[in-house]
Order: sequence, then structure tokens, then C-alpha cells
Amino acid sequence: MSSMVFAQKSAIAGSATDSTIRAYDEIPAVIRAELNTDRDRDLLVRMRHLARKKRMRQPDITDEQMADYLALAENCENFDQWLKFRRGAVISAPSRGAVAWVLGTLAIIGVLTAGLIAAIAISVSGL
Repeated sequence: MSSMVFAQKSAIAGSATDSTIRAYDEIPAVIRAELNTDRDRDLLVRMRHLARKKRMRQPDITDEQMADYLALAENCENFDQWLKFRRGAVISAPSRGAVAWVLGTLAIIGVLTAGLIAAIAISVSGL
């Protein structure tokens, strides 16, 4: 009798473990490897939800296709572009505002320098 109860408990525990593993496996391993569970908790939840929905509609999807689908959901064309963005390899060009700010600062410094030179020239010529 006790072995039968043990077998039933093992079967129940096994099914719970299988469902937990299956929920974790919905996101491809290549994406899970890039995400930090503490810092990217919201992203993991969103990706897990999207992956679950996609696997219900298309159960035979490969991990590469799933990774591309999840990258597309994050506004990237494919997984490689998402990975470059994620790792900070995307080089961003300076914005117009930043360029204007730098040019304005240089102009002000130039005017102040010219004024200082003129003031020094006037004071030296007066001696």
C-alpha cells in the first residue's frame, strides 16, 4: 500500500516538475543566456508570454525561429541584431542637439578668449 502512495506522489511531483521545465523552455536558451533574471524580470515575463502564445499557435517552431520572433517583438529585425543591441554594439550617432550644444559652447569660449586677448592687449599698450 505504501509503495502505491509513493508512486502516486512521484507521478504528481513529476508532472509539476515537467510543467515547470516546459514553461522555462518556452524561451530559447540563446535568449535566456543573455538575460539577467533580476534586472530583466519584465522582459523575461513578456518574452515568456509571447513564446507561450507562439508555441500554442505553432508547436513545431524551432528555437532559431522563436528567437527571431522574440527579437522582432523587441523592435529588432532578427536575433543577431537584438544581440548586438543588447550587448551595446550598436553605435549611435550624436544627435543634432548635442552637436549644436558643442558648437555653441565652442563659440562662447572663442568670444571670451578673444575678449581676454583684447583686454590684455589694451592693458599692455597703456603701460
